[in-house]
Amino acid sequence: MSSACKNIIAELNRGDKLEGDNYDIWYRKVQYVLEEQEVKETLFHLMEEPEQGTTAQHIRDQEAYNAWKRKNIIARITLLSCMQDDLMCEFEEYETAKGIWEALKEKFGATSATKVMRLNQKFNDYKKRPNQSMRQHLRVMSNMIRELKTAGQIMSDEQQVQAVLRSLPESWDHMKIQMTHNDNVKTFEDISRHLELEDERLEAARPFNEANYASSSSGMKRKRGNFGNKASEQANPKKQKKHAKRGKKGGKKDKTKMKCYNCDSLGHFARECTEAKKVLSLDTYRKHTYVSSCVMLVESNPLWIVDSGATDHVARSREAFTEYRRIPKGYKMVICRK
Repeated sequence: MSSACKNIIAELNRGDKLEGDNYDIWYRKVQYVLEEQEVKETLFHLMEEPEQGTTAQHIRDQEAYNAWKRKNIIARITLLSCMQDDLMCEFEEYETAKGIWEALKEKFGATSATKVMRLNQKFNDYKKRPNQSMRQHLRVMSNMIRELKTAGQIMSDEQQVQAVLRSLPESWDHMKIQMTHNDNVKTFEDISRHLELEDERLEAARPFNEANYASSSSGMKRKRGNFGNKASEQANPKKQKKHAKRGKKGGKKDKTKMKCYNCDSLGHFARECTEAKKVLSLDTYRKHTYVSSCVMLVESNPLWIVDSGATDHVARSREAFTEYRRIPKGYKMVICRK
């Protein structure tokens, strides 16, 4: 037991320690450790050293006391090792594990009006963090509900559901609307199940959306790359000079070989032509219109979903419904009678 105790204490020194605010979860964990060491009983049981004697009863009492004393030492060291340094110095004056346990409970475990108010405010104002999965978010809220219950503040199922809906980000507004008008969502477990399923659906659809984005962004990079080459040429005068030299490689053009576009004669340009300006018929021009179109393809679904609880509401999508049944074609149903 001595070797196992040393290993457990070493692990506790590297893990989370009692700092005050985490008492509600700490006192549960440390009880598991003490129970594994078979010394948990010392938290609730105290023994005094028996008087000296030589009878068989005195010998049995002394042996029981010695066994309790060894367990008390292990439990006391374990409790002190699970605290922050300032708390360890504060509670090391207690000689028994029971004394430390009761002092900690009185200081951190007492339920006050201020504590209940703080827990309520924390629960009502809690929001889902971007780096949290939906499962992690719901687990945190479940722990808050348990802490409130331990403090004597029992919340109704409706209060729990509304608190979860308030904690969702704006990107989940569609689920807020669906869950608000869904009569089958009555408890924390009900809304947790729906939110986790929706989170799994979004995670499954994410690779497809990321692939589309990667494809479009690669095209943008190519365009930016061409624009960047032009900008670099403008910023580098040496490259401009090279291009200019290439353009002047042919030298001055010979007019005697140039044809006028106005009179079709050689030896001058159209701007220098003395003949009347040629009038081109509109028929010589051919106009073209280029049309770019995009066709969105959707699946044609012949089925319609009818909400039996509404007056005149039908929809193609059945994702917002929790219960539905198929009716045969041609079946007539009166939804609402006047």
